[in-house]
Amino acid sequence: MQKLLLNCALMTLLLAGQVNSQAWSATDEVKTDSVYISLGEPLVLNLSSQRSRNTFLQLTADVLIRDSDSEAIIKTHIPAMRHQLIVLLSEQPEKDMKSPGKREEIRKTATAEIKALITELSNNKDIGDVLFSSFLVQ
Repeated sequence: MQKLLLNCALMTLLLAGQVNSQAWSATDEVKTDSVYISLGEPLVLNLSSQRSRNTFLQLTADVLIRDSDSEAIIKTHIPAMRHQLIVLLSEQPEKDMKSPGKREEIRKTATAEIKALITELSNNKDIGDVLFSSFLVQ
């Protein structure tokens, strides 16, 4: 009986390994043509604050593009993407920028807004993600 259970467990592990390796190779194929594009110089802006002293945010952002053929189209709209980030981030309360969880929510909102902007401007849907490569609140 124990031998049967051991054989069943071994077969389950072997099958799980095959499924995982197949999923891994399919994912690798999708991501080989991705490109990161920098949105340029760091953005520096004031944050909404209840204090009398100003709080500043310095941010550097990059955009992940799923298809490198779209790079020229996306680069054309970098000024519009920077503007969208400035509008979104300058509305955020200072306390939200100091919380890692809130920053991630804001990054996801920025991604959704940039995707919508690029779709509207160029009918391109290759934006994968917006990443904050540096983030300083002072």
